[in-house]
Amino acid sequence: MLKLVRFYSSLAKVFLSRNKKWVSYSLVVLLIGTFLVRIILPTIFPKLVSIASEFQKPTFIEGVVGTPVYPNPIFDTTQTQRDISGLVYRGLAKIKTSGELELDLAERFEKRTDKEYVFYLKKGIFWHDGTQFTADDVVYTVVTAQDPQFKSSISSNFKGVVAEKIDAYTVKFSLEEPFSPFPQAATIGIIPKHVSLKNFKPVGTGLFKVKKIDSTKIILANEKLNLVFKFYSSIQDAKNALRLGEIHALGGVSPQEAQELERFGGKHIYSKPLSFRQVVVFFNLNNENLKSKDFRQGLAYLIDKKELLETIDGSSAEVSTSQLPLFSWVGKQTEMFPRDLKKAKDNLQKAGLKLNNNVWMNDRGQVTISVTSVDDPELNSVVNFLQNSWNQYGVKTSSNIISPETLRNDILPSRNFEVLVDFQKISPDPDQDVLWHSTQTNNANITGVKSAKLDKILEDARVISNEEKRKEKYKLFTQLLLDEAPAIFLYYPQYYWAVSQKVAGIDLLDFTNSGDRFNSYSNWKIRRKFF
Repeated sequence: MLKLVRFYSSLAKVFLSRNKKWVSYSLVVLLIGTFLVRIILPTIFPKLVSIASEFQKPTFIEGVVGTPVYPNPIFDTTQTQRDISGLVYRGLAKIKTSGELELDLAERFEKRTDKEYVFYLKKGIFWHDGTQFTADDVVYTVVTAQDPQFKSSISSNFKGVVAEKIDAYTVKFSLEEPFSPFPQAATIGIIPKHVSLKNFKPVGTGLFKVKKIDSTKIILANEKLNLVFKFYSSIQDAKNALRLGEIHALGGVSPQEAQELERFGGKHIYSKPLSFRQVVVFFNLNNENLKSKDFRQGLAYLIDKKELLETIDGSSAEVSTSQLPLFSWVGKQTEMFPRDLKKAKDNLQKAGLKLNNNVWMNDRGQVTISVTSVDDPELNSVVNFLQNSWNQYGVKTSSNIISPETLRNDILPSRNFEVLVDFQKISPDPDQDVLWHSTQTNNANITGVKSAKLDKILEDARVISNEEKRKEKYKLFTQLLLDEAPAIFLYYPQYYWAVSQKVAGIDLLDFTNSGDRFNSYSNWKIRRKFF
């Protein structure tokens, strides 16, 4: 055995003496390989995997009109801002198409008294920066929204509300007075306490993180999709970008624009009704002619809503018969003023008007009204239809088309209109105190309607906790409001979304508001070369 060991030892010495360079190089290679495997690869490989994954991830580019701002549900004022915030942030609950609440960041809530609600939060939820979501964030969101220095667009949701942290995952809301619709406030997006508003960076708990914001775009991302919102100064620029293939989609277009884009080819038009939005004709009850309820009812009888929809977009929208959402637990309302020329004539005569050579006259001469609207293709079509309907029956009607800025800064504050046609956002809850109560005539009650009966029903209904009793109150309110005719509720418009045919897998089955158009993103198939 000893001889054998000596033999192999001598053999090794001879081999090493003849192959010194080769052995040295081999040792160096072995050491380098060990270093790469043990030290470098664990560091670089994940990055290489990440780069490869990012390269394979599809990118969807949507055109929007406006200017990029940091998403923040406390300060959002436009629908585009709300849509983007809805992808980044989540609320304690969200709204279903039926108007009912569906819990989100909260796992449950309970109503302890008419003035106290307790929400129990889900555990294991993290902000996009890895910080844990807790009750502190909920309280911070409410307090920030209430702070008058910030002038939050949602401050009224929490007026007179005290938010209190019970423990890390429990929040109590105490109200000054009973308010049955309060749980709807839980749909507001929650912002993180640990991110200062002074150096604010959007950090949410939603489906997408904010990846980048610059002067022309906002880029959101998650593990499956890069979602780019590219901003344009006008709708015409955005439509041109879609035609040229610079973007994949353009949302919120009018029926007329949707038809135009479809005719151009290469686009698929998706559409869904907006359950919580209406096109409404508002009467200014301070106008001399429009003070008369009979006159307003007479004008309502002259409108054929189904014919109007055929004129606008081929009747794909839903006719409205009341101030309520499309799907409301209060129930459907039958049309109070179907087109009826005889009833129209009777009401106009009750208003003290006389028909002379097919022209309606009062003691001051020919009756004239002006219809005001912002310059929008869909609203312009509605105004034209109203003009034709009323002019044909002898009520001389003119139009006044204005800019959104003029409407916001001049017309609405001064109530400088006779008849106004506009889109109206509707709360999922049937409580519409802010729109029709006499105390709101300097705010959202733009018709100026004042009725002690309507006020009393609104005041009573919002403090009743029993849903059946609330339902009866709102049914009565609806009947009285329609009879008062401060407005004509025409229809629930469609949301139109023009998307390149190079994007497949889109569906709008789960659609409550415009932001829901992205819900099926995980099933999308996007061809890379779309230019």
